[in-house]
Amino acid sequence: MAVSVLITSDLHGRLDRFEHLIKKMKALNPDLVIDNGDFLDGSPASFYYKHFHKKRHPMIELANEIYDVAIFGNHEFHNNLKAIESFRFDCHFPWISCNMGDFAKPYFIKDIGGKKFVVVGATTHYTRIWDEHGYLEELQFENTLKALQHWVEVVKTSEKPDYLIVSYHGGFTEDPTTGTVFQERVGENQANEILELIPDIDLLITGHQHLSINTRVKDTLIIQPASHGNGFFEVQINFETRQHEAKFHRLKKGEFSYPQEVEEWLEKEVAYIMDDYSYKGLLSSRLSSHPFIQLIHDMQLKATNAQISVCDLLYLENGGFFGRITNRDLINNAPREHKLRVISLLGSEIKELMEQSAAVFALNQEGKIDFSSNVYPDIPQPYQYDFWGGISYIIDVKEPAGHRLKNVTFQGEPLVNEQNYKVVLNSYRLTGYDFPLLKNRQFFYESTRTVPFLLKDYVQSDFPSTVPTHGNFKVIY
Repeated sequence: MAVSVLITSDLHGRLDRFEHLIKKMKALNPDLVIDNGDFLDGSPASFYYKHFHKKRHPMIELANEIYDVAIFGNHEFHNNLKAIESFRFDCHFPWISCNMGDFAKPYFIKDIGGKKFVVVGATTHYTRIWDEHGYLEELQFENTLKALQHWVEVVKTSEKPDYLIVSYHGGFTEDPTTGTVFQERVGENQANEILELIPDIDLLITGHQHLSINTRVKDTLIIQPASHGNGFFEVQINFETRQHEAKFHRLKKGEFSYPQEVEEWLEKEVAYIMDDYSYKGLLSSRLSSHPFIQLIHDMQLKATNAQISVCDLLYLENGGFFGRITNRDLINNAPREHKLRVISLLGSEIKELMEQSAAVFALNQEGKIDFSSNVYPDIPQPYQYDFWGGISYIIDVKEPAGHRLKNVTFQGEPLVNEQNYKVVLNSYRLTGYDFPLLKNRQFFYESTRTVPFLLKDYVQSDFPSTVPTHGNFKVIY
């Protein structure tokens, strides 16, 4: 007897690719179909249907045609609980997770040809830490590993499954095959501990990290299906030979588009800028001040009346604005629905945060500058790098981390350690996940609108003839 299980993860609302995925998945006539979380949030289409055409997202309609069960990911909770309940009601399949108390059922059962398949769901408990809007105040997340240890034992004892699947929206701290370290074992990604401490799992589904993994540890098959609708995994289980194998079905490269109404909205012009505020290069764009960063600082300072601005860049090789600006350009450059908050920081605290940010750089074996995560996997990664506006400074990568800042000035004078400054940051930074010094800081101003809307207002109404320079910086090595 052969059974086919299909798995997706971290689709992030990619409706343009999802329609093609569904066709391929249906053609395989699967017995069980699982989504491992982060289903809708994170695409221009999802932004459109949330804010401008408030109807049921078309991905839900398509998912209802094939999915048996889904696991809550952290991005599901970028919405308030009322919105999540409405979303869950629209789905004809259950959403499960064993570490959220009564909010979700812990596991799902399906009988396939007389064989009992049990899927135990789990969600990284760091979801609670990333709650920048206070949506999860009434919802508690148990440590994922402890919850799984309990519920897997319950399932093995009471359900006696023929095939046990753990579907975990979380990932690895070390490569399960080579042992290469990705990050410290702080609790965000507990797949290694799951493999070490929970026996008898037939299939471990992971996600969250957007990696492509297909391997085994002892008798456990392990997969992670990449992200953003690039493909899905098919697991074939043969009970006669007691073998199971995983195959990744990748979408062929092509031109994918959203529904016409979404594409028309994305291509709508919202502003036109004569000067060039674009940038190129994932690394090079972080080594010196450039016009787009000055533009973001100007927007944030005007929106909040702060003295100093902090911002970051997405993982984009190319970005910024030049000439015609469309809704697509706005969302590509500012997709995250953070709010802006103003806090008070001492000059000494600002320097500490800047030093932590500067630690993302290192010199590689060729003596050239690189991101430190490409050289030493256990220290800060590129997404922990911030630009500081209103301050001028130099980062010297030849110096050891923690001692790289040079010539830090504010309004032409040295930054004073004992002086308080009004600093604007986004609400995610103030969760303190990447920068613990910011955790639980009191803020005395919060924007009523999120960054995508603030940026749109700025380019449409507040854009100056020339964007002023809010300090300068340079990375030397």
